[in-house]
Amino acid sequence: MAPSPLSSVFRLVNFVPTSSGFVEESDASYWYYACLWRIVPETAMGLVYDEPTVMWRMRRPDGLLAHAMIGPRPDGAVVVWFINDRPLGYRDFGDWTAALRWSDQMQAQNWAVGWRLVMD
Repeated sequence: MAPSPLSSVFRLVNFVPTSSGFVEESDASYWYYACLWRIVPETAMGLVYDEPTVMWRMRRPDGLLAHAMIGPRPDGAVVVWFINDRPLGYRDFGDWTAALRWSDQMQAQNWAVGWRLVMD
């Protein structure tokens, strides 16, 4: 088995747990410690974005504005649609895929009756 590429950069040391974290077994006075695979997990925590997001904005020739927002729920997602910034309705979904698909269908239906996309 080939040595780890990090072994030429970091020397391997034994760490011991203390009340303030892990310290090197031979000398606890160092201010910097290498992150060893035994201590640091390989996978980082994924980014979590849990705020409502505007999916699309549309305008009609008569000046009406519409937009749809998708938001997280503990058991899926919710889509809320607005006309002139007033909520007109909402629909709950058990998963994000269904919510996204439904939002896209609503946008296509609006397009078919004269609404056009508004660029932010």
